[in-house]
Amino acid sequence: MSKTEHPFAPGARVAVSEKYTDNVAENFVDKVYKSGNFTLRGSKQQWSPWQSTWSDKRWSAMETGSGFHRRRLDLWDDATDQELKEKIEAQNVKKRWRDIRSKIDNIKEPTAALCDAVEAALSLPRPTLGRDEGQS
Repeated sequence: MSKTEHPFAPGARVAVSEKYTDNVAENFVDKVYKSGNFTLRGSKQQWSPWQSTWSDKRWSAMETGSGFHRRRLDLWDDATDQELKEKIEAQNVKKRWRDIRSKIDNIKEPTAALCDAVEAALSLPRPTLGRDEGQS
């Protein structure tokens, strides 16, 4: 395939990945240019496609331009669907956990009842003072 022959046609589903995190977001190709570059819905940022040389021959793209924060994307197709869904589910669980931790961290005056409830919810044994029951 030449630079203009790639599967990133208008409407193609893609998974955009942040460079320094595991975050993945769904988007769709909006416009393809004669150069082979394309844009995504709601953005003027162009992307440059490439195909891996590994055995899976996966199609990806990088944001054009310079800078350290360039994102990449992968074609979201039958071969990558399960992997991408798992990544998105994992990031949703991490966000949910951060939200829970934030709520706990913002409690200024915890009570014994609150601590008991959290420990019960987590099914954790109450901590002891030392290894030999109260001796340090």
